[in-house]
Amino acid sequence: MKNFSKIILIVTCSILSIYRINVTHKKEIGWDVLGYYLYLPATFIHHDPMLNDITWLKQINEEQQLTGTLYMVSQNEKGEHMYFFLMGMALFYLPFFMAGSAFASLSGFPVDGFSLPYQYSLVVGGIIYTIIGLIFLRKILRRFFPEGISALIMVIIVFGTNYINHFTNDNLTTVNIIFMLTSIVIWNTIKWHENLKGKHLVVSGICVTLLALVKPTEVFVFIIPLLWNVSSKETMKQKIALLVANKKYIFLAMGIGLLIVMPQMLYWFNKTGKFIYDSYKNPGVGLDVFSPHIMDVLFSYRKGWLIYTPIMIFSVIGFYFLYKNNRPIFYSCAVYFFVSFYIISSWSEWWYGAGFSIRPLISTYPVLAICLGYFLLYLSKKSFVIKTTFATVAVLFLLLNQFQWWQLKNWILDPYRTTKEYYWATFLKTSVTESDQKLLSVYRDFSGKMEFTEEHLYQKIPLVNINFDEADTLGNQIEGANHFYRFKEDQDFFQIMKKSYREITSTDHLWIKMSMDVRYPENFEGILPSLVNSMSRKNGLYGYSAREISTDSLPNNWKRIEFIWITPQIRSTKDFVNCDIWKRGKSVFDVDNITVDAYKRE
Repeated sequence: MKNFSKIILIVTCSILSIYRINVTHKKEIGWDVLGYYLYLPATFIHHDPMLNDITWLKQINEEQQLTGTLYMVSQNEKGEHMYFFLMGMALFYLPFFMAGSAFASLSGFPVDGFSLPYQYSLVVGGIIYTIIGLIFLRKILRRFFPEGISALIMVIIVFGTNYINHFTNDNLTTVNIIFMLTSIVIWNTIKWHENLKGKHLVVSGICVTLLALVKPTEVFVFIIPLLWNVSSKETMKQKIALLVANKKYIFLAMGIGLLIVMPQMLYWFNKTGKFIYDSYKNPGVGLDVFSPHIMDVLFSYRKGWLIYTPIMIFSVIGFYFLYKNNRPIFYSCAVYFFVSFYIISSWSEWWYGAGFSIRPLISTYPVLAICLGYFLLYLSKKSFVIKTTFATVAVLFLLLNQFQWWQLKNWILDPYRTTKEYYWATFLKTSVTESDQKLLSVYRDFSGKMEFTEEHLYQKIPLVNINFDEADTLGNQIEGANHFYRFKEDQDFFQIMKKSYREITSTDHLWIKMSMDVRYPENFEGILPSLVNSMSRKNGLYGYSAREISTDSLPNNWKRIEFIWITPQIRSTKDFVNCDIWKRGKSVFDVDNITVDAYKRE
């Protein structure tokens, strides 16, 4: 049918748009989205583009509960507040932020950056970017495939994968913009190689810059235009000669790109004295390129891509048919995908929060759509039985994807705690029993509460027992026959324990129980000390918890205290479990009989 893929495009965009508007809520600007968005209310409403004062942000979060912690605010070496995320997403939000301000002022809503007109304006903006991305995806597909196959690919990508979740419920996150920009890069790459018009090269360069400003690791999309039509040493030489011949357009794109990133660089320079700065300071989240989580990303029951998005196995298989049928673009697509996949797998928090399946892989779907197309093109020439078998499997995978998405939205599939046992216990179920819930991985309360209620299910592992009876080098004191430790006035920390996680257990979590005797003198003044627990790795501390060591005992009386802490999601078993006493103030105090015990699930 003529224009069948266009009809599918219109229907698909209509479904996505109607659904997205209907699920709009009052906390669209929360968690990571709040971090991307901060630039706008800080600059245009609070007249503080440098983010020097976050009092307004704390107040709004207290009123609206947009995020559990203000992790989206970083600090420089001087302890001054900084934006955690780059400003790329804010640039895409900007026109819709302005529209939200206009609607708010005209309708009597607060012009605060967070009232309903802003929420709906941003959602509409997200829908527009989604539609643009799909329009360019269709353009790409029609360059290689007939109407029917192009339409089928769009249906599979949108409704058979995790695309459906992240372009509806979460369409304000980076993946929406990245998908759109990647599609535009591919389309302009195709057009440039067809007609050599410089505008296509410039547009590709600008999009690469914007991608880097949205998410720096997406800069590798430059591989697509660089290797397009390169399939041998000879074609590589020809490509280099072509790029040299068009260097003026490359320099023009670089110049425009520099203008785009200049505000970000000037902001960094103002705050740190450096034009290039890593504000993304979260030791628990970052790249571990030498220890990628490839098998987890592919097959983990928590988020595994091919577990929750199984239909994409046909796209992976499609690389073979792409190689056989269109070698000039094979290396471009393959190198880009495998570099992107490796980087995504190397992220220490490889499960990517509460997303459905592996969220950032959606950015590679424009390339995988091409691979899927060549696989479908191959099948189209096969027998009726083979085509029917594939159609049956594809429909089942699509329905499974839709059902599991429904399970996720209704918390039958837990976005954080799903295990292999729980997955199969709830497979195709519409409700969860109490016995099912026991199969989930350990619950971690985002509020920081530590309630160890199932100690009977755990094996106790003694780790530390310090009574100060043996070593004078610790500066211990003697009171009658008893030894104890007295903090010095100029002392900051006392390290109780630093032990490699793998030395203690191979399980996915530990409960740590710390006990000690504490005594404060009558003249104790100032801030109470804290017991600090954390995990540490080369990048710094994560899973940090500091709790005041307070007692209700009289001065000069010993009091036994106990603290419980659960380890965070472990980034690597090479990381260290730490227990420290942080003195904080100047007044001295005494501690004795320190014990640390770990509890691992039997």
